[in-house]
Amino acid sequence: MLKPSRTSIAAAIERTALLFAGALACASAVSGANPPVPDGGDQPVRIALGVSKEPVSVSSTGSWNVYNRNSEHLLFRARPDDRVTVSQRSGRLVAARQGRGSSSAQSGPLVIRTTTPGSFVTFGGKRYRGELLINATDSGILVVNRLSVESYLRGVVPLEIGNRQAGEEAAVEAQAVAARSYSYIHMAEAEGRSFDMYATVQDQVYGGVDAEKPIADAAIASTKGMVLRYAGQIVNTPYHSTCGGSTAEVQEVWWREPNQPYLQRVSDRIPGSDKFYCDPSPRFRWTVAFDRAQLRATLEKYLSQYSSAPAGGLGSITAIRIDGRTPSDRVASMTVETSRGSYTVRGNDVRFVLRPQGATILNSTYFTAQSSAGPSGEVENLTLNGGGYGHGIGMCQWGAIGRARAGQDYRTILTTYYPGTTVSRID
Repeated sequence: MLKPSRTSIAAAIERTALLFAGALACASAVSGANPPVPDGGDQPVRIALGVSKEPVSVSSTGSWNVYNRNSEHLLFRARPDDRVTVSQRSGRLVAARQGRGSSSAQSGPLVIRTTTPGSFVTFGGKRYRGELLINATDSGILVVNRLSVESYLRGVVPLEIGNRQAGEEAAVEAQAVAARSYSYIHMAEAEGRSFDMYATVQDQVYGGVDAEKPIADAAIASTKGMVLRYAGQIVNTPYHSTCGGSTAEVQEVWWREPNQPYLQRVSDRIPGSDKFYCDPSPRFRWTVAFDRAQLRATLEKYLSQYSSAPAGGLGSITAIRIDGRTPSDRVASMTVETSRGSYTVRGNDVRFVLRPQGATILNSTYFTAQSSAGPSGEVENLTLNGGGYGHGIGMCQWGAIGRARAGQDYRTILTTYYPGTTVSRID
């Protein structure tokens, strides 16, 4: 099943989260028996919050308990003002309360669970519903938040669609259903792992209790249990900030992945006008410029990661050529000509090669390029005039906002961006 990286409005840009993801790749093999999640009646989900070589600190806003493996193995009870530091010793975990002693080394996972109604566990300065699971891994100490799916969505939807206003509720409801469908797909794929999803744009941005907003809570409640299906099956639902005028099919961007029948090109043009539903987006149109030094720096650093270019010196950069455009007018591939060779980059990989100074990734592959060369034949500057923000596949979030403002309901928004799908309950 397709598992893309996606962009979101609040997350700013699509990032690879390489250090975090690389460490968790090793951690994902660790598993353990967990107690029932004390957070709700729907299916629990496990969200990887972080992994650390150093000891981690956890606490709670109320009274709480620390267990080893499950609720039958109580290590100690903690007060609201207690802070527990968990360290790793020879592949086992030790939990210590300041001034109150430490546990013996435990195999884990340790379970951090509140006992005061309405209180939350805390980690990394953030509050979380449900409980924390702490595992010892080869990469360090892995901290996972285990909670109900609906509670998880409360910390996701506002960060993905932004804090919307009255009149935009349908966009928030569409986001809730898309995020829920994405969650159930990736939970099913996570069998045998100790977590289901990352708390970053590697999956869906998740901020816990502090990210929750009333309009998102209402949207999640009004669409409770609703998912998107194609041919009766729950589908993966990639989404992005701004399509720039048209969404894309899978192979236009993620060229290594097969097309999907419900991920087709969809025009975002408002009928009977030259306007688009997503044109209120701050990145509906944009310009990025590179001078010779900036272009050399980004190509020297990234081109070898996404093409056959050798690591190290590229020689003089003599041309940047767009080799073709996709049906939605995105860049199909780009060739970099140098004095040492010619190197081609395809689809979404272009965004990871032409990274603007200070940015993690180029806004989109929907752009045109103009360059000029100096007397030596080397490219002196490169200007990209583009539109959109993100990969362009599936739901356009700013388009959904524009459609909601125009009076479309969330079902119409979803079935427009995911043609052939239906909205129905998970059960």
